[in-house]
Amino acid sequence: MTSADLESPLMSDHFINRKSKTQLKLELYVNLIKFYSKNDMPDFILSLNDLAGSSIGKGHKKDDNSSYLILYAYIKNSKNPNLKRKRITYDLEFSKFSTYEENLVHVSKWHSRLDRILKQRLFPDTDNFKPFLVFVNPNSGSGKAKNIYFERVCPILSEANMSDVLVFTQKQNFAREYVKEAKLDDFSAILVISGDGLMHEVINGLMERKDWQSAIKMPVGHIPGGSANALSCCVAYLSKETFKGLPIESFAAQSCFNLTKSLATPIDFVAYQLKNNRIIHSFLSFEWAIIADVDLESEKYRFMGGMRFALGAAKRILNLRVYRGRFSFLPADDCKNYVPKDSSIKINRQHSSIDLNDIQTITDNDTEVKQANFKYLAPIDQPVPNDWLTIEEDFVLFLVSYLPLISPDFLAAPEATFNDGHMHVIFIKQGITKAELLKLFTITENGGHLNSSVVEYVKVKAFRLEPLGLISNGQVQVSNKGVMMVDGESVPSDIIQAEIIPSLGNILANLKE
Repeated sequence: MTSADLESPLMSDHFINRKSKTQLKLELYVNLIKFYSKNDMPDFILSLNDLAGSSIGKGHKKDDNSSYLILYAYIKNSKNPNLKRKRITYDLEFSKFSTYEENLVHVSKWHSRLDRILKQRLFPDTDNFKPFLVFVNPNSGSGKAKNIYFERVCPILSEANMSDVLVFTQKQNFAREYVKEAKLDDFSAILVISGDGLMHEVINGLMERKDWQSAIKMPVGHIPGGSANALSCCVAYLSKETFKGLPIESFAAQSCFNLTKSLATPIDFVAYQLKNNRIIHSFLSFEWAIIADVDLESEKYRFMGGMRFALGAAKRILNLRVYRGRFSFLPADDCKNYVPKDSSIKINRQHSSIDLNDIQTITDNDTEVKQANFKYLAPIDQPVPNDWLTIEEDFVLFLVSYLPLISPDFLAAPEATFNDGHMHVIFIKQGITKAELLKLFTITENGGHLNSSVVEYVKVKAFRLEPLGLISNGQVQVSNKGVMMVDGESVPSDIIQAEIIPSLGNILANLKE
């Protein structure tokens, strides 16, 4: 017996199913609606987790005095959870009273009660439900983001009785500058319909505000609309929703529905310090060597959508590059005794006089950037602290991820969550054959690469990377240090360091217990 069986219903009434013309009794509870036809046992139970919202309708015939309650549900397939949610509408006729006005008043009570219950599940601390601030990059995803908003997102927000303020981005960093000046108190959350790059802009814009400490707590949500939609994939993966193999339009619709059921969930961000002391913030990943090369070089194939990465990877493996670098890191508590799988990899422990009690303070345009007071990082022009480890190697692949996926078919760090407090570092040194590397890329979808003897993996709290140059004919070409990417966005290829900031932001996610 469930708790709902012991509760009294909040509302109970008889309706007629408009399609089947059968009489139904509906009972509304805090978490579900029970549908009865003839028996004492419900024929069907609709979880409010699967209900977007409701609306009120009127019959088309002149003598029809009925009022209609219309429910919009998105149901998961219990037999095959890998299928997308199926949209189902329930048209329920209410004709208890002799006039339309009386029936309308009663149906309106159902609609209002449902709307209040659903919204209070999302925003339990307020009755003032503010609109979403929605950014759409009209050029993202082969130009599909704009259509996704109008054809997929708007209808679902309307079904959920949620409003929004739409902003089309006009150029690079438009959203970044917009959120720096926006009156955030007017909105409940920020939604991004684009690839991961636009979310990177929004987060950094929030961190560059004078009130950044409160602004960065503004919940953010992602609806896939670009060629790279890793954040949406991570949200779906951690929420146990399907995403693999879905057309971007279907994935966007499902993501939007889940956003209407989502709560603000703490998410770790990573603060990066560049050589010039510039600070940038990240939610997803850092790439160097082959993955960064592929990310940048495949830009010319953006019209291909996600397929651009597969083509770019194949081309780069055939013309494999190797980079020498110096990787220093503070291991996570459960990785303090980290030993590489490859015994030829040498780990050096640092001997430094740096005192991290002297917290770094970085200045930018003579204005103190307080968020750059690091917990683990030494000044970037000084040696790393004593409890750090250093590996100098020739790298084929170097990836740092703080979410599980970096693409739909690359489960980089299966253990990662929104707020596990770690960065997950994966690297491959020189010596792997092209055939081995190609095979590895075929098993990343389920995280199988981590079982390979040539793939090194360690969890860290902070790291520093010094790219030393491209290896060519046994020599280090210091003039070519490769490509570096943060959240898929290029940064200068030079010394860089970073540390995790646990639970700094909030992501909208419909996590299941």
